[in-house]
Amino acid sequence: MEKLDTPTSEEAHTRNGELATLFRLLSKPDALKILYQAGIGMENSTLAMEELDLTPKRYYTRLRELMGAHLIKKKAGVYRQTALGGVICDRFLPAMGKAFDSRDELELIVYLEGAEMENRVKKIILDELNIPSFAESTKLRIIDNYESMVVDVIDLCDEAKESILMASNYLDVRVMEAVFRAVDRDVTNRIIMGKRSLSSKMHGLRMTLSLSFTKALINFASNSVDLKDVVRFAELPYSFCIVDGHHNIIEISDTIDDRFLAAFSVDNRSIGENTTKFYEKLWKTGEFQSATGALSLLRSY
Repeated sequence: MEKLDTPTSEEAHTRNGELATLFRLLSKPDALKILYQAGIGMENSTLAMEELDLTPKRYYTRLRELMGAHLIKKKAGVYRQTALGGVICDRFLPAMGKAFDSRDELELIVYLEGAEMENRVKKIILDELNIPSFAESTKLRIIDNYESMVVDVIDLCDEAKESILMASNYLDVRVMEAVFRAVDRDVTNRIIMGKRSLSSKMHGLRMTLSLSFTKALINFASNSVDLKDVVRFAELPYSFCIVDGHHNIIEISDTIDDRFLAAFSVDNRSIGENTTKFYEKLWKTGEFQSATGALSLLRSY
């Protein structure tokens, strides 16, 4: 029989200590203010302190604690949420708040007697409370490699009926072709490209070898849509897309070398709404003047 790995008492004690530190940090209103603000990026600390109404001492103290807990990172001069920080803001804190508001109803479940009755009533109560879950039945799927993520994104784009919101640090020809095909079907499209994605000469080389991409690009460029309403460039903390408001694919990459680590595919309208709000914030901070020049650069290949 295979021996299962179980944490030692020392490991469990260390983990409990880390969690206790994390909960203490999240219990501080100042820390939560900064963590949420980092969701849209903080480049100017002086401005951030004014917007959050924090003194320099309180701001920098909490900022150091958040970075020490791996909830915020600094990249290219901008403070942003890490993947863990994003999950805590988008899922964990809302679930905790909903559960706290429903504590009386949850307490009722504990005192129910009779397994059969308990299960039925518990389901009714939990459905009514609608407390968020990290994995809602089969709607959450983990993607463990880049190529599988690309296939999933292409499939979603090809099945899109209403809208595609794309925010990507990758300039993958195959995905862009799928987006262009959606344009031909009158699907609403908006694309935020990560600024660092343009620096990859390898991606540019792959474009020169793609005849279908060149044709699709020409069709897209000749479309009557104003480019500033379709394409923008911004610093992206991670890549993600929302299709038809409820299909979500969110990628987690290595914060050091941007290497793909994993991605999550979630079919959930509530998550789609939250992710769309984040997308809109990124869109507002994005640049559109450089988008025209970038498209002209792509045409030259």
